[in-house]
Parts: sequence; structure tokens; C-alpha cells
Amino acid sequence: MRVVLGSALALALAALTLYPAQAGNDEEYWTKQRIEHCLQAIEKLKAQGLMSEEHYARKRAMLERRLAGTFVPSVPAREMEGEINFIQNPGFEQINKNTARNRSRWLWWNGWSWGGEYENFWATGENKHSGEYAAGIRCLGRNGRIGIFTPRIPLLPGTEELVFTIWAKGEGDNMLFINFEQGARGSLRQKIPPQWTKIEVRGKPEPGAQSFNVFIYSIGYGTIYLDDAKLVPVGAKLKF
Repeated sequence: MRVVLGSALALALAALTLYPAQAGNDEEYWTKQRIEHCLQAIEKLKAQGLMSEEHYARKRAMLERRLAGTFVPSVPAREMEGEINFIQNPGFEQINKNTARNRSRWLWWNGWSWGGEYENFWATGENKHSGEYAAGIRCLGRNGRIGIFTPRIPLLPGTEELVFTIWAKGEGDNMLFINFEQGARGSLRQKIPPQWTKIEVRGKPEPGAQSFNVFIYSIGYGTIYLDDAKLVPVGAKLKF
């Protein structure tokens, strides 16, 4: 999948890495004006809630090193295809131990349950896709519906489509339900196999909507593991 972003947003994303065409012409490409513009861009992304604190700190440090002339690339240059991610805490690494088992147990994410007997838990070991943790949702008896969902996420001007991806694996008679709500429409219902599988759901913004949520539900029996979520706005334009 190739994500095409608006020109202003593409310039912001250029702050995150080099494009191949500039790989051999680094100093000419990264002028002082471009670096300063990219610093403004990531400030805007952070202010709009589109960049996590960790991501912001890492990218700002890189740009400041470029501005000071001390930056040394540590990885080969490569083209980024929509690195912007609406999801904060996408890998469920930031956990919240002061929460009920049938509510969200992860920072940034919200949670609720509607019937059935379920628990949310911190998955580790072979039940994580990357990092230290993954999100686990387990049915303990009666099935119903339990979910985690994003806070309200702004719809950027020009957004044509929202592409949500997440890695998942399942046990038993599970059923995953992912739904764009309150400003966008698009859904998926699917039994998840026992091996890690990349799930993709596409949503369309509703006319006149300013924001939206993504809900992730478990509505079956069994267990579902979730990790490495990403949400990209296709066609978005960010004004500075």
C-alpha cells in the first residue's frame, strides 16, 4: 500500500528521514530553511495530537543535530510512505496498572464493556508482536462486547480515507470487531487465526465531520492479542 499525503504534510514527513533522491546530496537538501520549516511542522503535529512525546523528542533531536551540523545518518536512506501515525501508544507499551480488568489498561486508550464476562490484560512473551507488551482481551464466560477505543482524533483537511492497521492473533472461538465511529464509517468483523496477522480496515470521513474514533471490540469467546496499531490519513493536508 502506498499512502499519498498532501504536499504540506509530505514536507513535514520529510523531516523524519531522507528520500532516496537526496541520499547522496544531504547537505544541499537539508538547508537551514528546510530544517526550520520541519521543526515547525513537528511542533504542529505534536500540538494536534498526531505525534507521541517519544516520536516528537526523537525527531526534534535529529533536526537539531542537522541544524548544528552534527548529524550522522545511522541507517540507510529510504522513502517513507506516510510515517505519520494518528495512534499514540500504538504498541501498548505504556500500561496503566490502576485500572479495572474490564476497562482499558493502557495509557491514551479508553475502554468499556457491554455485557459478557471479559478481562483486558498485558500480554508478554510469545503473545506480543514487538516490544515488551501487547494488549490481550480474554473471554472468561459469557460472550458480549468489550472494547478499547481511541480518544477523539481530528480529521485533517483533505483527508480522503483513513487506513487503520493492527497486528492480531487469536485463540479459541474469538471474533474481532473494528469500527470507525462518530465522524467516519468503516468496519471489519473477523475471526483471528492463531498466528500474528496484519489486519487492515479502511474508513471514510463523514461529510462535515471534524473528528472521529476507532473502536476495537472483542465480541466472541476465546482470546485476542493486539499490537503495533497504525492509523494514516490518506490525502491529508496540514497547514502551517
